[in-house]
Formats: sequence, C-alpha cells, structure tokens
Amino acid sequence: MSTDNALLEFEGGQNAFPMTALSDSSDAQTFESGEELWSQAAGFAPVVRPDGVVTGAACTPAAGSDAVAIAAFTAFVSGVELAVAAQASVSVTRAASDTHIINSIVCDSAGDVTAIAGSEGTGFSETRADAGGPPLIPVGSIELSQVRLSSGSSGAVAAGEIFQLVNVHMESAVFPIPTIDYVSGEVSFSSALKKIHTGQVAKGVYASFATPEFIEAFDAYDFVPSEVGYSSSSKQTYTRVKNSRSQSLNNATFSVDLTDGISDTIASVQGENLYFRFYPDKNRPQHFIEQGVLSIARTFPAGGDIIASCTINVDEKGKEVSL
Repeated sequence: MSTDNALLEFEGGQNAFPMTALSDSSDAQTFESGEELWSQAAGFAPVVRPDGVVTGAACTPAAGSDAVAIAAFTAFVSGVELAVAAQASVSVTRAASDTHIINSIVCDSAGDVTAIAGSEGTGFSETRADAGGPPLIPVGSIELSQVRLSSGSSGAVAAGEIFQLVNVHMESAVFPIPTIDYVSGEVSFSSALKKIHTGQVAKGVYASFATPEFIEAFDAYDFVPSEVGYSSSSKQTYTRVKNSRSQSLNNATFSVDLTDGISDTIASVQGENLYFRFYPDKNRPQHFIEQGVLSIARTFPAGGDIIASCTINVDEKGKEVSL
C-alpha cells in the first residue's frame, strides 16, 4: 500500500467542555464522558471532581443530647467545590418503637448539613434501607458519617457510636483513586463506587475537559509511530547460559518541510503536550493516535529546504484505530 494519500494532523486548538456529569458505564467503576481524546495542552488539562469530602469533616459528639458536631470541611458536590463551616450541633433521630437506628450525616449541593434517619430495627444491618440499616443518600448529596444508636432513650451521643470509615461511612473525593483515560475520555476508579444513593446508584462523578481541534501538518513526511521494542541479554553461569528480556518504548517521529522555520505553526507549538493523528490513507478510517510533548530539531541547509525533525515524546504507546 502506498502512502501517497497519507495525512498527518496535530492538535492546533481545543474545544472546551465545562464541568459536567460523567455517565456510569454500569459497573460503578468506569465513568464516561461521551467525548474521546481529552486534551492535555497547557490550560486545557481535565479536572475531575468525584463527589465527596476533600478535607476535614471530622464527626464528634456535640454538647447536649442526640446531636453530633461536624468540623469545617471542603468537598466536591455536583462538580462544585464547597467550603462548609463547622457545624456545632446536628440533631440525630433515635428509634421510637424498636431499639436500633442509623443516622447518616449528609451534605447537599447547597452546603447544608443534616441527618437522615434509616429504618428502625432490633439490630444493626449493613444493607442500605433495611430495618436497622443506613438510609439511602439523596442523589446530589454526600455522606459525611454515620451515627449508630442502639437505645431509644434520649442522651448524649457517645464517640463509639460515630463511624467515619472512608468509602464505608464517609464518601471521599480522593478515594477510591481515580485514573484518567485521556484517549477514551473516561475516568476509572481503583475499586467500584458504593451504590448508596436513592435508586441504588453511585455518587456523582464530574469533569471539565477539552477535546482537540486538528489541523494538517503541511509538508510532513516519514511518520514513525511509537512502538514497544523487545531486547534480550544473556548471562553465562558455570552450568548454562541464561537470557533475560526487557521492553522499551520508542517515541513517535516525523519530519516536515518548513517555510521559514520561525513563523510555521508546527514550530510555535514545540514543548506542548498535544495529540497527533496519522492516516496512512486519508480516504480510509484507519489511523494512529499519538499524544506527547513535541520537540523539534530545525535544520537550515545552504540552498536546501528548511527541515524540522520532530519527536513526539509519549508517555505510552499510541492507539491504533481500525474501524
């Protein structure tokens, strides 16, 4: 196959998307934006905000009966960063007919902190909405702690009745740990998020990001994609020769003829972290996607074309798209 119709494009601009809710892919672990190729260009890198506490929010017994105090905290709720002042007294509910009840201390998107009582029971349950279990949390709110009361008699809340284990009794914005898949436009967590909200859904995950606008790298040629290379080395012992293998990742490269070597667009974006897209045949959908920091080496030969030898310094092997 000839590359007479080949096309190399690079990220020449960005299309920004404001903070928006990502969609659960059904496993409560991977959340999708519906947009591929999240840019990492300066000023356009994505910002991910899973709902949950960022700092603070320690829960302690409050003065008086049937109440807890919440320390000042910061949190992400519905993609907005909240700074919530300390709450000296948040009232909790005790069981009226049975003995056991769990109150969830929650914060809504307005920064209001309240207690939501679960169903009463004769013992505690770990199942949401069960008798004696914690309640389901309203969508758009986050859980700060749980208060587990085993007596219907009014009295001070004991420290041992307050539970605040991250990802069990408290929703954290930093755990489970989120990882961004820039090419797919997804956020995956180190473990599945708990489906503790009304409707048995996970907490909200929000992100702002930008997608690239591609322009042609005019007069480009000799594109070489990033590749994983394999090598081996041997060691001789008294009884045999042993081999060890290793892998290495090579950067993507290409060359381009320049106009004056200064005002050319490709020269103006050196040092930036950009997407590149190469079509062996621009009339067919198959293509390579590379992302990395562009470095160039310009040559000004006497009586010849001004040439830039370009390197895409990648973090990982590029993606091959075969439709």
